[in-house]
Amino acid sequence: MKSGRIVAFGATTAVGALLLAGCAGGSGEAASDGNVELRWIMSADSQKEVDVWNHLADMVHEEYPNITVKFESTPFKDYYNKLTAQAASNDLACIAGLQAQRVPDVGSLFTDLTPSFESTDFDIDDYAPSIVEGLQDDGKQLAVPYDLGPYVLYYNKDMFEAAGVALPTPGWSEEEFLAAAKALTKDDKYGFVADGTPDMWLPYVLSIGGTYIEDGKPDLTNDKVVQGFTWVTDLATQEKVAPAPPASGASNWPADQWRSGNAAMYVDGPWQLINAKENVPFTIGLATTPAFDGTSITTMSGTGFGVTTSCENPEEAWKAISVIIGPEAQKYIADAGRGFPAYLDAQANWYEVAGVDGAKEAIDTALATVDPYKTTPKWNETSALLQQYGVQAFNGSESPEDVLQQVQAQVAP
Repeated sequence: MKSGRIVAFGATTAVGALLLAGCAGGSGEAASDGNVELRWIMSADSQKEVDVWNHLADMVHEEYPNITVKFESTPFKDYYNKLTAQAASNDLACIAGLQAQRVPDVGSLFTDLTPSFESTDFDIDDYAPSIVEGLQDDGKQLAVPYDLGPYVLYYNKDMFEAAGVALPTPGWSEEEFLAAAKALTKDDKYGFVADGTPDMWLPYVLSIGGTYIEDGKPDLTNDKVVQGFTWVTDLATQEKVAPAPPASGASNWPADQWRSGNAAMYVDGPWQLINAKENVPFTIGLATTPAFDGTSITTMSGTGFGVTTSCENPEEAWKAISVIIGPEAQKYIADAGRGFPAYLDAQANWYEVAGVDGAKEAIDTALATVDPYKTTPKWNETSALLQQYGVQAFNGSESPEDVLQQVQAQVAP
């Protein structure tokens, strides 16, 4: 999953209206000889990712020779736009990826998989409970997860060692984090980097006991949200240990700053680890986001696969999914570095491939207290607005409270 961050505008439309499209043409076609061809849509941002998904499609055909899965890819930033456009044009694929944060927006395009589990002796308890819960809506299991990840703190181990700063450890404190960030900020380099995207700062709200949803709507102006957001923006405006984001609010800017060696620490999910290892010239370390009064709570992201409501061959589609997220496929995904597997018994494979000291301890520690990261309808819009207006809080032209009030007025008037 290409960074769990949600940054694109307009990824959803009125999903209820989309469902009027009925059965989608070409979502699944059965021949007279019993053979079935199923379309599968999922995001992919590199040929390596496409190759992984095509391999899993081949595994389905090996297990069920009468089922052929045709994979369709699109970049992550465009994926949910394409999904809803397919639904609106009566052309929705039979199998589709679903990110937990998108359930409120597009969950109604997916069927409940629970009744199908018995037909393949499938046990949902074999998968990480936090992301299983995240892919549910009103008691319905809309997708079975293939990956998950708590947001953790990535750090540049070489920068820490060169500055003589003790390496972060899971559970490290707010005070330890700030001391390290100050010591690492020198020679036009910064100790930390973030922007207004919720993934970057919600861990600090949760760790001080805050909540960001009230009665099913964003609640961005309560005292705890303001306090947590201000703590992060102060790192740029007051402590001077983080740079201000560019006015354009460029997507993935914090990750780019960290990868280029301009900042020692940033927050992201474990799906970035193996790609980062291949593309940075320094040694990577992982730790938890800092603890406040002994408490560190982070958010998480994760994606699964489900059967769309317009699929004409839902039984075959579920059989295909049971292979795509099955034990053999999950171990393959872990070995390929595609994502941190939701299947519990495959996670050891991922740690071995990742080969980063401290990764298991950091992720296990984060998962012990992780928040499932529930969202509201149009959370994509909320996230994008926070990234856009957040620039003003990080550069000091607007107070963090005023920025949050501006966004709140637009998303939950």
